[in-house]
Amino acid sequence: MVYESLTPDQRVVACVEALSRGDDNERLRLIRSCPKLTYVQTDVRFSEAMEGLMCLAMAVEADLKEHVLRFLFFAGVDPEISGSFLQDFANVRAAWRMALTSMGIDEEAMASAGPPTSPVFELIEVLLPKPDFKTSEILSAEMLDYLVQ
Repeated sequence: MVYESLTPDQRVVACVEALSRGDDNERLRLIRSCPKLTYVQTDVRFSEAMEGLMCLAMAVEADLKEHVLRFLFFAGVDPEISGSFLQDFANVRAAWRMALTSMGIDEEAMASAGPPTSPVFELIEVLLPKPDFKTSEILSAEMLDYLVQ
């Protein structure tokens, strides 16, 4: 009777305590007595793909910001190395565009739906080199692999 009246939080605490004591019988009783529920949800293939896409969009945005910040920092300290960060920026952005294209997602639609882009990106646009196609292709494949997992 006690097992059936446990809240989910209480059951988690009791299960952790049983695990810490090495009491496998108690852990199994807690699991077996846990209420069984049936859920209806949005197709997990869709919801996981959307969540993965938005997480990847945030990661790309963070990478781009990191490359800009490194460029700005090194522009004053070591101008020779600062250009490599602009190249990294160009490669990541091209990879993201490739990934979106291969998924059939419009880049402008994703820009509107995804995380906000830094206005600093517009300021460095004229400084950007052409992306290295091979590097961008590899990065794009890694982005797509992340979404498939």
